[in-house]
Amino acid sequence: MAVGSKSFPQDSVPEAITVISPPSSFSLPSARYRSVCLEILVVFGLLEAVMWTPRGFMHSFLIVSEVATVLWLGLRGRSKEELGLAWPSRIGTFWILFVGGLAAIGIPGFAWLTGHPIPANAEWPRFQNLWPYVIWTFAQQFLLQSFFFVRVEELAGDRWAVVASTLLFTLAHLPNMALTAMTFVGALFFTETFRRYRSIYPLGVVHALLGIAIAYSFPDSVMHHMRVGLSYWHF
Repeated sequence: MAVGSKSFPQDSVPEAITVISPPSSFSLPSARYRSVCLEILVVFGLLEAVMWTPRGFMHSFLIVSEVATVLWLGLRGRSKEELGLAWPSRIGTFWILFVGGLAAIGIPGFAWLTGHPIPANAEWPRFQNLWPYVIWTFAQQFLLQSFFFVRVEELAGDRWAVVASTLLFTLAHLPNMALTAMTFVGALFFTETFRRYRSIYPLGVVHALLGIAIAYSFPDSVMHHMRVGLSYWHF
């Protein structure tokens, strides 16, 4: 989720008008274009390696490598505003939390109205597991928006960044097809909202609310503890 353009009143009509094209791969130097593409491929490749590597030393090493790479590449050379590390306007915050909150209430509400028990699982999720998940949702938003979105935006503009970032985030949730389908819808909302309001903080809150709502509304037979990658098959 780029900052919208602004128009300003003019006292007189200028003699010439210069049109500035939106950022695209054609406007980037070839070296920079290759560098940004490589950063996306490396980080997504490490993410997939983490998801599909059995627990053990190599799995832990890959997690540390992924976190270090995302932070090193993600934070350098970009402003806090560009990365979405600032709260949006009050109206932007309100609409993000309002729409996301309605969806989070609607998910268990729909399950209850259709005759499914809430919570759907007697033993999971436990309350003490929710706080680590909340932290994880903010980390996911940083990866999705502050890393993937801003790079695709630099390559091809903000509209394509919405599409490409959504697809990357969705693919990372395979082979859990139920969660993958929900993630696609959620990621479209997250990325488009980031494009409009440029902040990961209210999105992290909404992400946490939606994830918790899904966990309490769908049985493990469908969600597999919301696991993805290799751990989905080990549930």
